[in-house]
Amino acid sequence: MSNSWKINVVSVLAAMCASVANAGLITCEPDTQRVATLGDAIECRTQNSINLNDSDDLNALFETDYDWMKEGELTGEGANDLFSADTDSWGTDVTGAWSIDESFWDNYGRAIITMHVGQGGGDPDAFAWMITPGETSGFFSYERVSGKGGGLSNMFLFGSGQPNVRLPEPNVALLLVIGLFSIYFTRRRVSC
Repeated sequence: MSNSWKINVVSVLAAMCASVANAGLITCEPDTQRVATLGDAIECRTQNSINLNDSDDLNALFETDYDWMKEGELTGEGANDLFSADTDSWGTDVTGAWSIDESFWDNYGRAIITMHVGQGGGDPDAFAWMITPGETSGFFSYERVSGKGGGLSNMFLFGSGQPNVRLPEPNVALLLVIGLFSIYFTRRRVSC
């Protein structure tokens, strides 16, 4: 029994050290002429010769069949509907932060942010990122590496699907401690 308390302590510590997986910055490929990065996203797709601005375009690009609703359109720094962007510029070399109003996730289970950078002189012309469910803000950047044209024209926010119902999870560490104390006191009673 002298080693059992050590095992119990290690078990409690392991339960308390749960890891959290988050999406990160995603840079769309190919990136030889125009490079765009956005976080927190789980996937990125690109398109040439088109502005991704409706449900049909998004479904064709992501090979889905969802009913996407436009919830924000930006043609410069600022806010529109449930979508906003804060940038250092709006054109060929852009860095900034995007944000989605928290109420967005009360209505939708999926989100896509698109970026259109103008046609002609380089590829790709449009970028689209599937946003990590529940995320309300992140970083973005766009750079024209080579070619002509291709300044940032607009960004859109689209939503689709039913909102995720979040059930509160029990505190696993607390339940584990209670269980270990129960075992300890049960063993103690048996040995008396």
